[in-house]
Amino acid sequence: MKLKFSGKTFLIAVFLLVSLLLAGQVMALETRAQVSAPAIVNVSSLTVHATADSASAVVDVVGQNQVVTMLGRNSDASWVYVRTPNGILGWARPQSLTYTINLFDLPTVNVPGTTATPLPSSPTPVNPTYATGVVNTGALNVRSGPGVQFSVKTAVYFGDIVVLLGRNADATWVYIQTTNAVTGWVNQRYLTPSVPISSLPVVDASVSTPTPLPPGVTPLPTVIPPTPVTPVPTTIPNTAIVNTAHLNVRSGPGVGYVRVTAVDNGNLVSLLGRNLDTSWLNIRTNNGQQGWVNTRYLTTGTNVANLPVTAQSGTGAVAAGNLNIRSTPGASAGITTVASYGSALTLLGRTSDNTWLMVRANDGKEGWANAGYVSTAMTISLLPVLSGPVPGQPPVGAPPPVNTGNTTSLRSCPNLTCPVTGSVYSGLAVTATGRTADSTWVYVVLSNGQQGWIQAQYVALAVPITTLPILQ
Repeated sequence: MKLKFSGKTFLIAVFLLVSLLLAGQVMALETRAQVSAPAIVNVSSLTVHATADSASAVVDVVGQNQVVTMLGRNSDASWVYVRTPNGILGWARPQSLTYTINLFDLPTVNVPGTTATPLPSSPTPVNPTYATGVVNTGALNVRSGPGVQFSVKTAVYFGDIVVLLGRNADATWVYIQTTNAVTGWVNQRYLTPSVPISSLPVVDASVSTPTPLPPGVTPLPTVIPPTPVTPVPTTIPNTAIVNTAHLNVRSGPGVGYVRVTAVDNGNLVSLLGRNLDTSWLNIRTNNGQQGWVNTRYLTTGTNVANLPVTAQSGTGAVAAGNLNIRSTPGASAGITTVASYGSALTLLGRTSDNTWLMVRANDGKEGWANAGYVSTAMTISLLPVLSGPVPGQPPVGAPPPVNTGNTTSLRSCPNLTCPVTGSVYSGLAVTATGRTADSTWVYVVLSNGQQGWIQAQYVALAVPITTLPILQ
């Protein structure tokens, strides 16, 4: 059976087909359009007009830092259709708003006539009621309390606008409300606020009565401050929380040791011990692995100085241009590796006269370094003695003073007006550990443990003064 179509019937079929295709394209375009988006007023007062024309009636005035909702735009996006905090609809100039979307993603709106009752000819601007913030990171957890140890309630994302309700005492965490009325805490560094964080009220469990809002302002849903939970480190002895994004756990106390695993920000670890100067801690992760981490990347309520010493080592840094690490203590020994100025060293031991140090460099190689070229805050005599004295090796630090006088004063700071803490006698050997930026003062350590500043002119150093680290 054959079907016959007349020319007229064929044209009608083609017309219907084209119409369906065009309708599909329009629907697809409308599907891509964003229905609405929040924006922050970035001028002292935003006038909202009845139509997309600055000569039309003013229907509302919105104060700086308040949030409006963008619902649409005109054809060239020179005006946006908004809903104000008072619930009034109208048109505003987009250059008076801060937003994070492409305006052409908003649907085109054609609303003829006045959208709301105009205000009087001289309207009174509405004062900002709420401080706001814009999320400046990809995804930000909103937590039940001010710290990474609290549970996650929800998340907000880059460009989202939140209301700032308060802060903790040191202004490191902010109590916020999201657009879907969830309240919680976020880290202040991941918000771009409309007001200084320090100007927000401190929120704690005692807050129960909200501050009255100005007349005519519609309040947000009731905010109930969270009940703080006792942080984990104060309830479980000898534990700590990782406070950096990704913390390497190493086989020993120093960056020269191999990495055995890593723990992420917010994870809880157990504290097992420390090295001599408490710069590294021996830990156990939640999956049972043990290793060493840098102390500065843990937050804990435990006094880590009370942990047992499980590694007879400390840390230091190279205080010379390039430091030869040798196979045995002595300038004539073979070189095993070279450590550059400022690089970290793990201090493993010493000679009995403290003139050479057994060290582990960043490349993992171990050997001996002249103690005069190593800067460290620890007391070297705490390190285990791994070798006898080196024959012919001069004492570490400064030879006798070279200027006139039998004594010079040891001071608490590098200035002649600073208090005198002791005296340095002619011929006394001292250990120089640092200097001022202008190299006029040297920080020294005496054999009896006294420390302080001495004028550089009274000290003859065994190394160039510029190789010492700048302490002030």
